[in-house]
Amino acid sequence: MAEAPIPHVAPETTGVTSVVGRRAPRRTLTAIGLLAPAIVVTLLFSVIPLLYLFMVSLTHESSFFFTASYTPDNYYTIFDRYLPTVWTTVYLAAISSLLDLLFGYPFAYILVRKVRYREVVRALMTFPLFGPLYLSFGMHYMLLPNGPLGPLLAALNIQATTLLYSLPSVLFAMAVFTFPFMVMNIGTALTNVDPLLEEAAMCLGANPQQTFWWILFPLSRSGILAGLLMCFGWNLGVYVVPLVLGTLAEQRVLSIAMYQKGLIQFDYGLAAAMGVALMVLAFGVTWLSLRFSKGALGA
Repeated sequence: MAEAPIPHVAPETTGVTSVVGRRAPRRTLTAIGLLAPAIVVTLLFSVIPLLYLFMVSLTHESSFFFTASYTPDNYYTIFDRYLPTVWTTVYLAAISSLLDLLFGYPFAYILVRKVRYREVVRALMTFPLFGPLYLSFGMHYMLLPNGPLGPLLAALNIQATTLLYSLPSVLFAMAVFTFPFMVMNIGTALTNVDPLLEEAAMCLGANPQQTFWWILFPLSRSGILAGLLMCFGWNLGVYVVPLVLGTLAEQRVLSIAMYQKGLIQFDYGLAAAMGVALMVLAFGVTWLSLRFSKGALGA
């Protein structure tokens, strides 16, 4: 006799599917609830103020606070009269960033490869990050004729006042302020480079210069680029350093021009337009930093 076929019984998945279906909306609501405070803070303290700043930049002088008179002339004025100010801002930021790279790469290499208690050094490097105000007044005091460096400058036949109010002092202070950013980015990149690669290159006859150009530089290029862009972005908004240490030539930067137009001449429209221009430059540099850092910024 032929055996009767065994009926096919479908697996009981209805209950599991219903449970998963009930959990999905809960997870979505939980995610929205967790993100809600961050979204509210971002809207209130970032998006809305930026939109407000852009609206003010399209008004004539202080008319926004009374009867708004909208015009794009503020941006035309920036391109017509304040391009040298923009150039000075970019120039100071670029040169100080290059100084950071020149001195920061050897420092980062020694810190990563040679220093045993590198965490102590990294902790000491945070002092410039307390603010350019302390740094500027500290350098101002040190370079005064009766300051700590006064006798040394006198022995070298250098007038302290000419060294104090000058382009080199401004660039040096800006470079010191952003020096930790360069060292941290390059140090993170060098940490990922195996020291055995350097030893192998030397065993094959490469000198230190060849080892740097063919081994270290290509493998740490992301850290170099991230450090340059980060230092450049921070120095774009420089205000106190040229005001305390610079001459009138170094004080022609966007941040000081914004202060003079907005709080002294009450030309809020032009000041806001300068702020938008500076913000666009800073956001562009920040995006490039995040794009090319490859995790170095999170070190």
